[in-house]
Amino acid sequence: MDLEISQEVKDIQARAKAFVEEVAIPAEDKYDYARGRMPEDLVQDLRKEAKKRGLWTAHLPKSEGGLGLDLVGTALFFSELGRSPIAPYLCNCDAPDEGNMHLLHLAASEEQKEKYYRPLVEGKIRSAFAMTEPPPGAGSDPTSLATNAVKDGDHYVINGRKWYCTGANGAAFLIVMAKVNDSFRRTTMFLVPTDAKGYTMVQEIDVLGSHGPGGHCELNFDNVRVHESQILGKVAEGFRLSQERLGPARLTHCMRWIGLSRRSMEIAREYAIGRHLFGGKLADQQGIQWMFAEAGLKIESGYLLTLKAADLLRKGQDARQAISLAKWQVSETLNHCVDLAIQVCGSHGYSRYMKLELFYRDARAARIADGPTETHKMVIGRNLVTGKFGF
Repeated sequence: MDLEISQEVKDIQARAKAFVEEVAIPAEDKYDYARGRMPEDLVQDLRKEAKKRGLWTAHLPKSEGGLGLDLVGTALFFSELGRSPIAPYLCNCDAPDEGNMHLLHLAASEEQKEKYYRPLVEGKIRSAFAMTEPPPGAGSDPTSLATNAVKDGDHYVINGRKWYCTGANGAAFLIVMAKVNDSFRRTTMFLVPTDAKGYTMVQEIDVLGSHGPGGHCELNFDNVRVHESQILGKVAEGFRLSQERLGPARLTHCMRWIGLSRRSMEIAREYAIGRHLFGGKLADQQGIQWMFAEAGLKIESGYLLTLKAADLLRKGQDARQAISLAKWQVSETLNHCVDLAIQVCGSHGYSRYMKLELFYRDARAARIADGPTETHKMVIGRNLVTGKFGF
């Protein structure tokens, strides 16, 4: 692994850290904890500040208005932004838009880029990625995909249901995964504008954590007609393209989660240093110090696993095992660290005096989204048993 960090990336990291400390964290006081949203006029002002500081869509190539970071540089950048739950969105590199930008840059036609990609990059619109379905449709097992598209002249007619589609409420378009003519092998991605006839955003599904912009939604497709020019890539390329999207997206999730794990323990450290009991500081208690040591080991391990996976992708090598290892370990680390931080802070950590309770509610989704822990364990174990990847 070559993880040497250039001075340019170090400078970008420093700018990202300053933005989080000086802009994002103070703005969290305006955050609607129930809905996971900020006042829109404030968001626009803060996004202007992100652009002014050169942090807008940093994950994109310089030719597209980004900073031209490779995957390791992107991971390092996201680990700084992830310390605040609002910073990635303010810099226009939060899920699902960040992953969708990557996919559109990779596979969209010039006409599709003009209509969807460039407005998304500019922050004029939002998007969503519609893959997960209600039972018996696709969840962790993509082979059970039920949404279907039937060819009709130069159009496709889509029927099906999706749910837990992040960001769908208010999105301008969706990237929809659907079989073609009931053939799983011909699964295809379609670009569906949300004003299409027959499309309905049924509801924002209430969840344990915050909703974020656009919520987590149930969708219905009732004879939705889309022109063949709305196919992203080619027919039958859906699952190949989904892996092009989901691999890097899992890593950017991991780096944001590393940042939030660090922030949680920083909050706990500040509290432990200032809390006096039993004749000294809480931070002086050996049991508390061991909790910080345990968190430090988990954070550093997850950080290195994620950088290793990013380095493999950067080199064009097979990173699937490394991505699964990172996703499993870091999602568990986030949950563990936020829980530890709340324990250190006691009743204050449990209350809404601190932000830890929000982090706690949001963290639980990390072990489910982009493949639940159990699915990644299954894949990792199978690869080791068959010798596809070594120990």
